[in-house]
Amino acid sequence: MSSAEEELKKLRAGIDSLDTEIIALIQKRAGFAQEIGRVKKESGGPIYRPDREKDVYEKVTKLSGGPLPSSVIRAIYREMMSGTIALEHPLKIGFLGPEGSFSHSALRAKFGTSIEAVPQTSIPDVFRMVEEGKLDYGVVPVENSTEGQVSSTLDMFLETDLFVYSELYQRISFSLLGFETDLSAVKKIYGIRIGNEQCRNWISANLPNAEVVDTSSTAMAAKLVSERKDGLAIASKIAGEIYNLNVIAEGIEDYSGNTTRFLVIGKTESPKTKEDKTSIVFSIPNQTGSLFAILKTFNEIPVNLTKIESRPLKRNLWEYHFFVDFIGHKDDPKIAELLEKVKSQCTLFKLLGSYPTAGSFPT
Repeated sequence: MSSAEEELKKLRAGIDSLDTEIIALIQKRAGFAQEIGRVKKESGGPIYRPDREKDVYEKVTKLSGGPLPSSVIRAIYREMMSGTIALEHPLKIGFLGPEGSFSHSALRAKFGTSIEAVPQTSIPDVFRMVEEGKLDYGVVPVENSTEGQVSSTLDMFLETDLFVYSELYQRISFSLLGFETDLSAVKKIYGIRIGNEQCRNWISANLPNAEVVDTSSTAMAAKLVSERKDGLAIASKIAGEIYNLNVIAEGIEDYSGNTTRFLVIGKTESPKTKEDKTSIVFSIPNQTGSLFAILKTFNEIPVNLTKIESRPLKRNLWEYHFFVDFIGHKDDPKIAELLEKVKSQCTLFKLLGSYPTAGSFPT
């Protein structure tokens, strides 16, 4: 045996020994998680805790000194936590389907692969199934960095009593999928409206004569092309793999870094962490200075607003609901004071939730 082979044998023996220890420790960790699940069940506490999840990620990131990057360590722990959550209670999580959608990808990034992902045909269906208790949580898109708000998500917060439980950011990259490689022969392009808009320039330059057909999701676009053998789909590469489609072109979005913010919705509220965000919706009297008075209150506390969006009241022309996100948790004394002051000036006020911030960029 050569010296190189001898060295490799010793190194592999070291890895084998470590694997034995690692597996034993992972299973020991899972045992503790099972006990935690038992205590949660007896006390009626929620199984999924985004505050605890955030603490674990922060801890392992600090402990990670390389050579593996912290993103890999986080991915490993994501799957470990997914598996232990499944031991505590098999979670059912809804998303805008079918499988292969960007919502599905976001769900897996947040909860791992050991939970039951349940596709829904629309965003309202995700909300209704969670509200009816048929799903534990839902994952829904709320805004995109280039196209703005997802109106149906905002509207459903007004129609249900669900809370925002957590958030995450997911980078969005579109591919052109299908069987037809000759772009000049393509007559139809299938895709979700907001995705089609994000690829507008590419479509105009490369498929100017193709009919753009809106679908309920990017994955549905891929599914239709797979079934009909007709046209091309704008979707994710994952959708292409699931529906056995060829990748005709990659990265066809008009702006790199395109990111969608997703929310985890549920019936419970998230405990406080060191860095939280609060979301509210309100409407105000239709009179001069009403909105200014609200914004002045935020400035006086002071509180950092991260988002403000308006949605029209469907029953009253030219009147609006305002959706606002800001830094802080509802249980913070100054935030509690702020909420009371804002509420006193509104004709409608609803707390949508306080939850751990996910930062500004996807993980």
